[in-house]
Amino acid sequence: MSEGLSRKRALRSFARRLGLGEATAESGLLDTALIHDSYAAETGSRASNERLEFLGDAVLGALVSHALYLRHADAPEGMLSRLRAALISRQALAQTAQRLEIAPLLLLGRGETAAGGAERPSILAAALEAIIGAVYLSEGLEASRVFIERHHLAHAKPTEVIDPKTALQEYTQAKYKKAPHYAIAAQRGPSHARVFTVSVSVAGKTVGSGEGATKKQAEAAAARAALAKIGPQRPTRT
Repeated sequence: MSEGLSRKRALRSFARRLGLGEATAESGLLDTALIHDSYAAETGSRASNERLEFLGDAVLGALVSHALYLRHADAPEGMLSRLRAALISRQALAQTAQRLEIAPLLLLGRGETAAGGAERPSILAAALEAIIGAVYLSEGLEASRVFIERHHLAHAKPTEVIDPKTALQEYTQAKYKKAPHYAIAAQRGPSHARVFTVSVSVAGKTVGSGEGATKKQAEAAAARAALAKIGPQRPTRT
């Protein structure tokens, strides 16, 4: 079996696994989305994925912004910006690329391959953005939205990345015009292994509590609990 035919079959299998349409699988854009510039420079006969990455980055940013706007109906702009930044970060995109097993299909130059480029977060994130660009060109905006929702947003947890105290501060200031107040509710254990319990309140009402080995950790845990309780929620559909 020729190398070209083997790659075509691998790309078709990959496209089916990801639920991509035939237009994307057969267009050649999916192949291009997985070509790193080091391979393109070595061969001199193939375009790299840089243009598709540029397009996919814009599509991703717009669709993630739209999803967050709908999901968090009462979240302030600052919190939405932090959530979006976490969701489109190199770290988050690379994790999704790893889960989708993109690395075996990447075409890299010899030097980049030897340096382990297929596992480099920047390369994986760029390839995922390029795939989004390929889906957008082949199947349109709605197919891109479904792809991002199914394969990225359904798994990413941005609230684990952003600072929960900052997020709670922004949310309570925007919604209640009040800042959260933290207080040590209890502490136990010997001095070398102390455990703090901190409660957080807004306008005199306790909205969360958490524990940690330091006051800072306990406050972060309390803020996280408060966000889960009173933070921005998805709008209820009737």
